[in-house]
Amino acid sequence: MNQLLSITTVPINIEVNVTRAELKQDSSAPKVQISKNPGGMQIKADPIKVQIDNSAARESLGYGHKNIDTFAKDEADKGMRIAYEATATIVNEGNALADRTATPSSLAAQKASKTLETVMDFLPKEGPDISWTGNTLSINYTADTLNMDWDVSPRPAMEFVPGSIEFVVNQLPKVEIEYTGEPIYFPASAAPGYKE
Repeated sequence: MNQLLSITTVPINIEVNVTRAELKQDSSAPKVQISKNPGGMQIKADPIKVQIDNSAARESLGYGHKNIDTFAKDEADKGMRIAYEATATIVNEGNALADRTATPSSLAAQKASKTLETVMDFLPKEGPDISWTGNTLSINYTADTLNMDWDVSPRPAMEFVPGSIEFVVNQLPKVEIEYTGEPIYFPASAAPGYKE
């Protein structure tokens, strides 16, 4: 059986720009010993997970809990029954035309209504149950720390520029679901390349 849905998960894309802290001081400033304790950042992303449950749709078509052997046997029996019914229909239509109890137009109208019933039987009565989990992002950031040991004589002139961190979200997480099957035309004669 061909897959009719193509599901693609696109994860989140984050760009992180970090500007480190800076201490500016004039040339006449006293000596200072600076040590740095580096910080860090931990990012944990849980991508989205989509669950699609088609059991109700299959159940509405009568394919709910069948294994492959039972399904194949039931479909073969159904095919034989349809073939017998089609043969009987052709014979009955031929007899009706021969006895002049029916016209070609009345037989065509009967077939059109049966075609509609057949199409409706192959449509599921229930839709899929779609749910998802994940799609979370946690960030734990610890800034760098500076330890300064001054050799102070006169008071130094200095300027401290604090560090910064910028998050740019280039791509949000998403799920792309594409239907890859062929279109279903009703009536069948509306399909391109239709042949009787």
